[in-house]
Amino acid sequence: MTFSLRKYHGLGNDFLLIGDADGRLLPELSAARICALCDRHTGVGADGILVRQSSTKADHRMILLNADGSSAEISGNGLRCFVLFLRDSGFDVSRELTIETGGGIQRARLMADGSVETTMPAPRFSDSGRPEPLVLQARDKRFEVVPVKVGNPHGVIFGEERDIAFAETYGPTLEEHAAFPEGANIEFVHVLSPRACTLVVWERGAGITLACGSGSVAAACTGAALGHFEFDVPIAVQQPGGTLEITVAKDFSEIRQRGSAVFVFEGSIEL
Repeated sequence: MTFSLRKYHGLGNDFLLIGDADGRLLPELSAARICALCDRHTGVGADGILVRQSSTKADHRMILLNADGSSAEISGNGLRCFVLFLRDSGFDVSRELTIETGGGIQRARLMADGSVETTMPAPRFSDSGRPEPLVLQARDKRFEVVPVKVGNPHGVIFGEERDIAFAETYGPTLEEHAAFPEGANIEFVHVLSPRACTLVVWERGAGITLACGSGSVAAACTGAALGHFEFDVPIAVQQPGGTLEITVAKDFSEIRQRGSAVFVFEGSIEL
């Protein structure tokens, strides 16, 4: 069975995108095959796979598969790449689209400057509805971690600026901590101003990525709730792969991300 694929990246967070309108492909994508395709040495190489299917609830359905073969609910960078894939596959993207994801139905549009803007799920903090930090041990350090879900689970840590090596050292232990029974993306956030921060993310199921859309949303929403960031203005989330703009409504009724997505290449695979 041969399928065509296209590769895209959003700020260096890269995905293989495949159309599966009739549902024949997804059963063929075992965890082993996903790992093989995403391997950067012996496969095509990617942080994950996005599968486009038809939807009875929205214009399109996006399924996200992590590089380790596991499934995930949503990816902000993936959503932006998905819009370009739709355009390049001949779908009408001249209007705002609705996209069914594991994190709910999101709206997306291709902007005049070539960037993509989408909505993202509103944050869900603790049962109280407020950010409540947990003190968690990882290796030789203790961290104040704020659990939050923005369609998928995250642990947000505010502090001094961290690099990829630091996230690689402490991220895996925190991802698998008992406080996160489903696992979690771990965000290391350094506040620069009420409208800017730096961010390094250890992603559940993928490890270090150059950027994380849902992680940017988790950081911006948590920071706004704690008073670090302003509401209703773009927050520049600076990551190793580039900057993503996140706008958080005062009542969290709408969360928007805006950033680039780039086509890399197209080809075909035999499954």
